Amino acid sequence: MSTAKISPKLLSRKAVLYGAFPIMLANAAAPIVGFVDTWVIGNFVGREALASIGLGAVIFGIFYWGFGFLRMSTGGLSAQADGANDQRAVQAHLFRAVPMGFAIGLIIFTFQGVLIDGIMQFFPAETEVDHGVRQYLHARLWGLPATLSSIALMGWFIGLARPARALYMQIVLNLINAPLSLLFVAKFGWGLYGVGIASAIAEWSGLFAGLILAAFEIKSRGGFDKIAAQLGTLLDILALKKLGTANSNIFIRTLALTLGFTFFSRAATEQGTTFLAGHTVLLQFITMIALVLDSFAHVAEARVGAAFGARDIKKFDRAVRLTTEFSFVFALLCSLAAFVFGPFIIDQLTSDAAVRASARLYLPYCALAPILGFGAWQLDGIYIGITRTKAMRNAGVAAVAIYFAAHAVLEPKYGGSGVWAAFLIYYVVRGLTMLPAWPGIRRDLSKLKTQ
Repeated sequence: MSTAKISPKLLSRKAVLYGAFPIMLANAAAPIVGFVDTWVIGNFVGREALASIGLGAVIFGIFYWGFGFLRMSTGGLSAQADGANDQRAVQAHLFRAVPMGFAIGLIIFTFQGVLIDGIMQFFPAETEVDHGVRQYLHARLWGLPATLSSIALMGWFIGLARPARALYMQIVLNLINAPLSLLFVAKFGWGLYGVGIASAIAEWSGLFAGLILAAFEIKSRGGFDKIAAQLGTLLDILALKKLGTANSNIFIRTLALTLGFTFFSRAATEQGTTFLAGHTVLLQFITMIALVLDSFAHVAEARVGAAFGARDIKKFDRAVRLTTEFSFVFALLCSLAAFVFGPFIIDQLTSDAAVRASARLYLPYCALAPILGFGAWQLDGIYIGITRTKAMRNAGVAAVAIYFAAHAVLEPKYGGSGVWAAFLIYYVVRGLTMLPAWPGIRRDLSKLKTQ
């Protein structure tokens, strides 16, 4: 697949699809790690282990998504620098973000014992499930420095409209993870520790592949700046202040959203092990759907960011319109696919009859998620591209508060159905709470000079 960049001047429906396709594959490939782990554990171990890996993946997601600003701010700022044709700034965003991700991952790895103990107080899991979660996380966290470095690197690729390079990273990761998971569990009998350590090894492999691709990308843009010039750009006070503001806003926003998803899994835990295991299976659908639809948000991020950097309002408007059209169409297709193929996929992910029945019962709620949530994902991409992170922060906090209120009303009366219904409301309000900022954004953007 070619990594040739499509110029923003050529933006068309075909260009949007060409830009979205490798991102879609990369995004869809990202959760395959969890998908493979779920399949291996669901078929070779048992129900308690399946519940454990589901809860463990949610907790790992706290570390992963909690620092999503590494991808989001890097993508938006890189897109703007690329639109302004500032190659020194393009390099600087990479050299700031990747080491930052590595350092954060190393700190979390060092203090994992205390952090896991604290987080597990939030989840009232049964003893066997609790033990399995800890076993999985202690193995998986060996790869966290590589994981956080990789999401920063992938954000940089996406911001530069080089999605195929992000796809290649995911291909390497999955080619390593799948066979190792099978080997460690089916052959060696390492169980949850085996799938965790396989994922960690795969994350390091993906990072090394990404760094090689980043070197090629920089060389294709004229090569590396001299060290003195790089240091001057990296230490630029205004750039660091802008990065700090964007990162802090996105960090708060991401913490709010992570809290929402963590609360969703805690609510599933309270419904019992069978419900939690079925919930684990359905989360694979949610994750895959979200990352497929995110491909159009990522295209919007790169396109609107480049238009913003180039001060071109017409390109901005066209990017918003075309990417949103495709996002809506694919949301409908994802929903239909979940309804039609969901039962078959559930049966492949687990052989436990009770877990299958639970997952099938709540599949309709899962299938509605893309239709109700596509607006939130699309607005995320647009706001990231123009670094309107304050609006994202405020919306994220408001949305999670509304979600908690909805859950408090629905769960006591409707049980598991109430848990899922409140979660769908959460998707809706994530989009609605970002809309109040839109008129102000449009007023600001209308002042941009058209080329």
